[in-house]
Amino acid sequence: MPEGPCEVCQRVTQRKCSTCHQVYYCSEEHENENKETHQASCSPFEISTSKELGRHLIATRDLKPSDVVLTEEPLVFGPKPQQIKEGPFPCVGCCRILTDQTCERCPLCLWPVCKLDCPGLKQPHFHGFECTILRQRATNTEAKPFYEYFRFDILIILRALNLQNSNPKYWEAMLALEDHLELRGPDTDVYKAIEEKIKILEENYLNPLNKKVGEPVLKNCSPDLIHKIYGILDVNATELTEEIEAMVLYPTASLFEHNCVPNTMQTIDEKENFRITFRAALPIKKGGHITSTYTNILWGTSARRDHLKQTKYFTCKCKRCKDPTEFGTYFSALRCLGNEENSPCGGTQLPKNPTEEDCIWVCDRCKIQLPDKEMMNFVNHLSTEVDRVMSRRPKIAELEDVLSKLLNFLHENHYLNYIVKHSLVQLYGNEGNREITAGLLTTKLKMCQDLIDITKKIDPGNARLSLYMGVLLNEKFIGTFKMITMMYEKEKKVDAGKLQEVLNILEENKNVLKYEINTTSGTRLLNVVCKNEMQFKSWMESNDLKAYV
Repeated sequence: MPEGPCEVCQRVTQRKCSTCHQVYYCSEEHENENKETHQASCSPFEISTSKELGRHLIATRDLKPSDVVLTEEPLVFGPKPQQIKEGPFPCVGCCRILTDQTCERCPLCLWPVCKLDCPGLKQPHFHGFECTILRQRATNTEAKPFYEYFRFDILIILRALNLQNSNPKYWEAMLALEDHLELRGPDTDVYKAIEEKIKILEENYLNPLNKKVGEPVLKNCSPDLIHKIYGILDVNATELTEEIEAMVLYPTASLFEHNCVPNTMQTIDEKENFRITFRAALPIKKGGHITSTYTNILWGTSARRDHLKQTKYFTCKCKRCKDPTEFGTYFSALRCLGNEENSPCGGTQLPKNPTEEDCIWVCDRCKIQLPDKEMMNFVNHLSTEVDRVMSRRPKIAELEDVLSKLLNFLHENHYLNYIVKHSLVQLYGNEGNREITAGLLTTKLKMCQDLIDITKKIDPGNARLSLYMGVLLNEKFIGTFKMITMMYEKEKKVDAGKLQEVLNILEENKNVLKYEINTTSGTRLLNVVCKNEMQFKSWMESNDLKAYV
């Protein structure tokens, strides 16, 4: 744990300001004593309320990129509440992804773990409490098929329910969050799914333990309360999806307003009990709304809005969603196939009013109109085909073939084309032992730059796409460096501007990835960038080219 001097007495301590977590106080007494002095530089936001947005965050001072907006520990951490029926499953201690059903088991409840000394097994806010409940059934784990016996989807609700005993303050904070129960009534699929989970909980775990102890282990675990908590998790929780498959619920982070161009970035530190930190990704003016995003910003507008409506129960009307071209990227645009003298007119199909339900798509040339449902059904069909191809680790030829087909129907910048091109630029020059040609190198660099330009428009602050941008910048470095060495070997001369361009690419990439060090992918990519920088500088030095920059 990091340490620092108390603001009042200078005593070294690990305890931080309970609001901003940026300065140190050795005790609550000293924090309160220094409250007036610290207030001006403390929390950079206030919680506001409106009829349209509910509770949301407003900046109390100007914030520049990288300024810390919020840092806090989770209320609840645990496996996702969706039932797993096959494939990978989480360790009950740390939620690290496991694939082998013969893995180690918790000695007490016999549930799967990554290792017998997993730290989360004994921690009360992780597996510690639920283990006392799960072990009531720890007799014959092979009596049922693996995924029927081990219902990982009920664990997070047990951890949430335990807050009423272990941390009443967290319990109240959790129950204050939005649940949208009015949209999750008895006639909905989600209601029926939760009823099944409640039955599993009561019959297999809670009732047997209550009978054994002689009194309720949990003060309140009524079906209505469980429905409410599942609603809170669905609406507010953050998903972890890399090496750890989990859901995390935070008290204040849940209040961030959604925007498809978020002005904050977030990092989650596994080593610090999954503490989340939000930093400004873009300049935020005093009085401005502080935003995050709850959908995939690499999807087109219709897909993003539909996802938000289905999972978060609201529809987005941000600037990106209102702009048919999505800031000039044409990220959702289709090629018009309307005929003009027996050939496609060559125009572009765009939604006329993207935030309207059942909007009309209009060609910018022949003016033919098509309904949104028809367009989205077609795009979803293409998306299924792209997913099918991408799932089998395709080679260059297969990706180029699918891209060629997509370009018949989609604008060159369409998000499905982006996905395919992002994989292609990584394969050009890296497939087999074939030497890359100058022509293919030119194609690679143009594709890189096109994707970089799109990425900067839809995520100007690297709030969500820093890894995508990092990969693109790294491939641009590889291509540009290769171009320089090919010219040098042929003509024994270099373009000083190109040398400086490579150094600029490396520096930009280190800046893009600086907050990704808490992720395995980010750390790995940043190490590659640093290694590439050493290689490039060594090459310049060995060829006496350092004077050129």
